[in-house]
Amino acid sequence: MKLRSLAALVIVLLGAGIALLSWLAFPTPGTRYGPVIHEVLSEFSLIRVRERATVRSLLFVDEAGREQCQTSVDLANPGGLELSYTRGIFLSFLVRHPQDRVLILGLGGGSMVRFLNHHFPETVVEAVEIDPAVVKIARSHFGLSDREKTRLHTADAFDFIADGEGTFDAIYFDAFLRARESSGLEEKTRRLKTREFLGQVRDRIAPGGVVAFNLIAADPRTREDLAVIQEVFPGMARFAVPNSGNQVVIASRDATDLDQALLLMRAAEFDRTSRFDFAFEDLVRGRIE
Repeated sequence: MKLRSLAALVIVLLGAGIALLSWLAFPTPGTRYGPVIHEVLSEFSLIRVRERATVRSLLFVDEAGREQCQTSVDLANPGGLELSYTRGIFLSFLVRHPQDRVLILGLGGGSMVRFLNHHFPETVVEAVEIDPAVVKIARSHFGLSDREKTRLHTADAFDFIADGEGTFDAIYFDAFLRARESSGLEEKTRRLKTREFLGQVRDRIAPGGVVAFNLIAADPRTREDLAVIQEVFPGMARFAVPNSGNQVVIASRDATDLDQALLLMRAAEFDRTSRFDFAFEDLVRGRIE
């Protein structure tokens, strides 16, 4: 009888241990990003802001209650990049540097805007976001603001590109969020991946300019997106982003040489001279052939 009781106790303890290890390995959003400090239901999505220690995160929530972190900013280091994919998307510097005028499609909490403002204060930055609630939160909770060389536009990226003027040294695509099915945003987002639209984007890139895309590796439509990008842009390189489910695509308007050895050489030089808290060389080694 005592042996049975002891065996039962061991099983219970093992089960508790496994549950604890699972919790540590796969923490819930509330555990990973901290408690909710702000929440709003916009026309397009349920948006939450969570905070843990000095790191504040913006998350989109779908109708099933699943959260997707779009932005994390360390308030003690606002010029840093907390999320891996935001570091990977700046591999664009290995193709075009300096970038005097850039456009960001999709704002989130504005971590990429703040990174550029901090490290390249002379760069003109324009950011376009379709959801006015996201722009409001970026201002109120993430310290983003218009400045002499930074402008935030509340607009549909499709219309902004079609109706705008001038060219950019780099355009960054980060227009993803978990939208409510009734919002119609899914259709608007898909328009940004068509040959017609990407052709217009190509025309807004200055000679020698670059376009950087953030793609979700597990999305079944990513393969189709890649085929369209490759058709529209003569030069293209794809990278798996470490510790994430993201892929970054760097595409050029011209038939720019994206030889791996050349990119590694440029990455090593950038890593020696920049003050970033990450290494480009590590990201380049994640190239997908």
